[in-house]
Amino acid sequence: MGIKRATLTFRSFFILTLFSMLIFFSMQTASADVVSVNAGGSTNLSVSTDKHIEGFFFGGICGDGIIDGSLGETCDDGNLISGDGCSAICQTETATPPGGGGGGGSTINISVIPSEFNLDLNIGTQVSKTIQIRNLGSSSVAVSVTQQQLLDRVSFDDTSLTIPAGQTVNLNVVFIAGNETGFFTGKIIIGNKEVLVSLNVQTVPLLFDSNIVVLNPDSKVSQKDKLLTSVTLIPLGEPERMDVTLNFAIKDYLNKVYLTKSETLLVDKQTEITRSFDIGTLPLGDYVIGLDLIYPNGVAPSSAYFKVVEEAARGIFGRIVLFLVIMILVVAISIISLLVIRRLKEKALAKNIS
Repeated sequence: MGIKRATLTFRSFFILTLFSMLIFFSMQTASADVVSVNAGGSTNLSVSTDKHIEGFFFGGICGDGIIDGSLGETCDDGNLISGDGCSAICQTETATPPGGGGGGGSTINISVIPSEFNLDLNIGTQVSKTIQIRNLGSSSVAVSVTQQQLLDRVSFDDTSLTIPAGQTVNLNVVFIAGNETGFFTGKIIIGNKEVLVSLNVQTVPLLFDSNIVVLNPDSKVSQKDKLLTSVTLIPLGEPERMDVTLNFAIKDYLNKVYLTKSETLLVDKQTEITRSFDIGTLPLGDYVIGLDLIYPNGVAPSSAYFKVVEEAARGIFGRIVLFLVIMILVVAISIISLLVIRRLKEKALAKNIS
């Protein structure tokens, strides 16, 4: 009777373990809210939904073929290619009627060069730049030109363009510094393409210059890793010992601040320093690390682009480790159960003999 009960218990536990493993590997993700606390001590706070808890589970990302509303996806065709009806950021691309009186609708298929501007401007000045827009499709398309978070800092010659098939049209853009120092971010939207913009507005005359560079390969930072930067502080004119304040900030291209950090240094010559930033709570996407070098009667800003990318390798490794741990537990429990059954058999046999 004892042997049968032990065998039944072992089988039930083994089935329960297999069922638990099946449930675990059928889960796509574990959702949570990400809270980004401003390291500079101000009241800035960012709360956003994310698909990661401690980087252990992964899934639910743009390009996985599953439309995830919590990430703001309106489509997901299983790739990260724009121009096929679903953009590289999983937003539906609307069909645009071809220009020149053509019939029917067509998906916008264009390229823009450059895809990013990082400009240094003196306060109260402006500069003109050109964006090349090429129609990669087989029919004429009409595209609109708009901006996000760049009101009063950018102007266009045209806000609507008609581009013949296979042709390139130049768009003249004027960037305006305004009367406020610092670095400012935004986007120029051309059809279904985005041009990322960062403007570094500095005082005149300039007694200091600054330059910040992202050291991570290809300016890409995996979640849970650190953003690595190199900063160069350059005194201009006669050498002079001076206390300067370095105000760092991480923003997205909607000018939303996610993290700030500040420090003061004594500078009397060109100085190079390295600084790292913990960006583990940042959602995936494009960002700017900006530096405002503040000295008496002046500000010298600079900024650099970086991208937060999926922590795919680490997520897969975590799953492999967990799978191995579960398998070891299953094997250990099976061995213990077999030893218990064997012990019960020996006792029963000894009892029958006696």
